[in-house]
Amino acid sequence: MKVKVIKPIFKLSNNFNDKKFILYPYWIFHLKLFYKRIVGGDKVFDYFAYIDAYRFGAERGVKFLELEEWDVPENVVMEYLVNEEEAERKAIESAIIWGNSRVISWWLPRVEVIRKEKAYKVFWISDDFIIDSLTGEKVPLKELRKSYKGSNNK
Repeated sequence: MKVKVIKPIFKLSNNFNDKKFILYPYWIFHLKLFYKRIVGGDKVFDYFAYIDAYRFGAERGVKFLELEEWDVPENVVMEYLVNEEEAERKAIESAIIWGNSRVISWWLPRVEVIRKEKAYKVFWISDDFIIDSLTGEKVPLKELRKSYKGSNNK
């Protein structure tokens, strides 16, 4: 199946077909916030939101992430548990909270969605670690196995 993937910064090799990986779901938004102000002139901000489509968290970014199209087997793709409408609401909420901490205005901002994409973040799987393709952070598989076994016992 063809999917959009957030371009990896950290790679295990140049040929992703040689490596094991899992694709983790995200929604990526570029929003524009327009604030009216009585004094000091109106303000406009660009806001980039990365919405975790599995655990429903929001993270502010500094740019719209670069995407690539990959042809991958279905068994490496995690399911989207957050739909587009929910993700957009979360992105707008996150943007307004961030913007309101920077601007004093009597009005809520007008928010415009400039771009949105459904994409996946790559997690490389080596013999001993799972590696985040954007940060390079390594999580030992032993730790994941322990926490997984512990969650089944509850």
